[in-house]
Amino acid sequence: MADELDLLNNPSFRRLISRRSRWRWGFSGLLISAYLLWGVAGIYFPEQYAQKFMGSSIPIGLAVGTLIIMMSIVLSIIYVRIINRIESEESVGEEKMT
Repeated sequence: MADELDLLNNPSFRRLISRRSRWRWGFSGLLISAYLLWGVAGIYFPEQYAQKFMGSSIPIGLAVGTLIIMMSIVLSIIYVRIINRIESEESVGEEKMT
């Protein structure tokens, strides 16, 4: 139990959690905004969403929704890479301090 409290009070650990939290909320806000914009645009511009995408039988609204899903996958990959880099930087900083 004492080890857990030491970890929670460690300034390096707090800095790591803070940096991770900023990235997480940034990416979450971006993705939530994209979904909300997509939904609101579908409400106000239903005719444009129903049009065919590049001459295919797929409506534009479905194509845009698919792009948002692909964007969420890409953002997840980017987030994991950034957080791994941050954690490795923090662990190297810890090794230098000891």
